[in-house]
This record gives sequence, structure tokens and C-alpha cells, in this order.
Amino acid sequence: MGVLHIILGIIKVVGILLLILLGIFLLGILAILFCPVTYRAQGSRDADSYEGHVQIAWLFRFVSFIFSFGSKTESSFSICILGIPLNRNRKKRNKKVSEKRKISKEKIRSKTEESNLVETISKPKLSEQKESQQEATEESTEKTMDETEKKTDSVFQKLQEFFEQIPGIPKKILDRFKKISLTVHGIYDKINQIREFLESERFARLKTLCFQEGKRMIHHIRPRKVKGHIKIGTGDPYVTGQILAMAGIFFPLYGEHITIEPYFEQRILEGNISVKGRIYGSFFVRLVWKLLRNSDIRFMIKRIKRG
Repeated sequence: MGVLHIILGIIKVVGILLLILLGIFLLGILAILFCPVTYRAQGSRDADSYEGHVQIAWLFRFVSFIFSFGSKTESSFSICILGIPLNRNRKKRNKKVSEKRKISKEKIRSKTEESNLVETISKPKLSEQKESQQEATEESTEKTMDETEKKTDSVFQKLQEFFEQIPGIPKKILDRFKKISLTVHGIYDKINQIREFLESERFARLKTLCFQEGKRMIHHIRPRKVKGHIKIGTGDPYVTGQILAMAGIFFPLYGEHITIEPYFEQRILEGNISVKGRIYGSFFVRLVWKLLRNSDIRFMIKRIKRG
């Protein structure tokens, strides 16, 4: 009875651990599906400088990625968990690497200066080396004359062998032409199959489905909050007016959240803008499930696998 009680206790503990792991796994899946990935972006520009800041976070900023750049500061990124950056050591390493690079550049400069001094000293010796090189070139020309005579003899031998093989050449040419014609016919048949598929009703249904789902995806990903003020001017009133006309086309997208201040007689590009949005994993799971259930897409995947 004592041994059976121990075995039951072990099974109980293992079962509890498995249930805890299963619960953690289910919580992770639910968090991926229903906890959104949020993103924020801010940027500003004035007459002297510009700067930007991008942040992507998940699970109420439990995990976050931050990227910043600017004209007066170096670009940097960090991956944080609970607000604690994980790549502090990398920044220190980058500083050490930059310092080592500076030291190596200084060493290279000193070596180049020393080599220049050595070259100025070794110029008288070059004249003696040139005389010895001329003697060596005369000897090499004599050797090349002998080698050219040998090569001409070998060329005549190869020509004789080629003329002996002439009777078998027409068959090889015909075989090559047959292979080329077969490949051309195969390519032509594939082109006809692709054209028939593009002109079919199945492809038309696929096109409408992809267009509808792409529109929904863009609507889901688009920023929820946009704020900004932009000062723009090219110095030419005509070009500035064209830019304002193009911006008016996209007015339904940004609405009254972004104000544009035109300058017709001044060249300027300044302002600030901020963007916020969120993305749910459940949307993409639903999208993939819907596409894989479609018979037209399954038919296309089978056809691609067949080649």
C-alpha cells in the first residue's frame, strides 16, 4: 500500500505540472490571438534638424521594440521586457568597436607615412632593378618564340583530328535541334495553360477575393490616431499648388487630423506628425483560415505543386 501511495503521489504531481503547462500554453495562444500589437511613430523636422521615434509593443508593453534616429543623435534600437532593455551590453560593445576602429585607422595612417618614406629612400635602387628586369625580358622573349612554334604544331594536329570527325557532326546537330524544338513546344504549352487560367472564371473569383481581403487588411492595419502639422513650400507657387491638389485627393484618409500650411514664395519643409495603431493576431488567423477553405485557392495550390 505504501508503494502504491507513492506512485499515486508522483502521478498526481506530474498531472498538476502538465495541467500548468497546458494552461500556460493556452494563455499564450489567447494572448497572441486577442492581445493586440500596438505601434506608435513620431517624427519632427525643423530648419536645422530632424528626429524620429518608433515603438512596437505587445501584451501591454510586456515586450517592446524601440527605434530612434535623428540628425543630432545616432540611430539606436532596444528590445525591452517590462521596460528593461536587453541590449545594453551591445551598446557598450559598439562603443568599444568604434574606439578600436579609430585606433586601427591611426595605425594605418602611421604605416602609410612610413611606407612613403621607404619609397623615397628606395628610388635609387629601382634603376638597378629595371636593368636586371630588361635582361630577364630578353631571355623570356626567346623562350616564348620556342613555345609559339610548339603551339603551332599542336594546332595543326587538332585541325587534322577535327576533319577526321566531320562525318559524325550532322547527327549531333540534328539531335540538338530536336531537343530545342521539344523545349520550345513545352514552353509554348505552359504559356497557353497560364493564359487559359488567367482568362477563366476561377481566376476572376480569386482576384475579387484577394482584392476584398486586402482591403480589409489595410483597414485593420491602418493607424487609428493621426495628428500632425506640416509646413510646405517649394518657392514656386505653381508646384506648391500641385502638391496641395495631390494632398487634397487623400483628404478622406487623414481628414482634419493633419493640417497643411502652404508657403508659396518660400522653400520650406517643416512640421511634426504622430501615428498610433494596433494589430490583432486573430484577424490574420481568420484570414488564413478563410483563404485555405476557398476551393479556388486550393485548386491553384494543387496546380502549382504539380508544376
